[in-house]
Amino acid sequence: MKIRPPMLRAICSALLVCSAAHAGMWEDGYADYQRKDYASAVAKWQIVADTGDRDAQSLLGLMHFAGQGTPQSYPNAIIWLRKAASQGEPKAQFKLGSMYANGQGFTRDYQKAAMWFLIAESSGHPDTAKPLKKATAEISENDLVVARRWAKTCIKREFQNCE
Repeated sequence: MKIRPPMLRAICSALLVCSAAHAGMWEDGYADYQRKDYASAVAKWQIVADTGDRDAQSLLGLMHFAGQGTPQSYPNAIIWLRKAASQGEPKAQFKLGSMYANGQGFTRDYQKAAMWFLIAESSGHPDTAKPLKKATAEISENDLVVARRWAKTCIKREFQNCE
């Protein structure tokens, strides 16, 4: 099927409008967050997150984790953080590691915490050294080898099916 120039212009215009609306909604949500209008920020970021935006998904996960603008819910935090983490978002990957290490929404599991901290480190998260060291101190050398293998496999699969 050949796309004619008028149709191509219409498609491009639609994409630009959607992209601008997406960016506007993100920025409006950020402005709401800065004003501590968390409920409004959550509502706007929810729209952006539903389009698959990993940063909005990560922020929604953090908002559900903390109960900012939405009831505190580890299960909802996990849903959004996993969506963002599966797209390589380092803050979401780090937070999943922290939640495993602290037993928040999961049974405390230092091996999975180490895996997520290793993944977050590979994605460029700057604060993984200390919590990774803490998590690895709680597991055997064999468990650490397995955690590293899990992390390597997760990264190789481009963050899909990591658990």
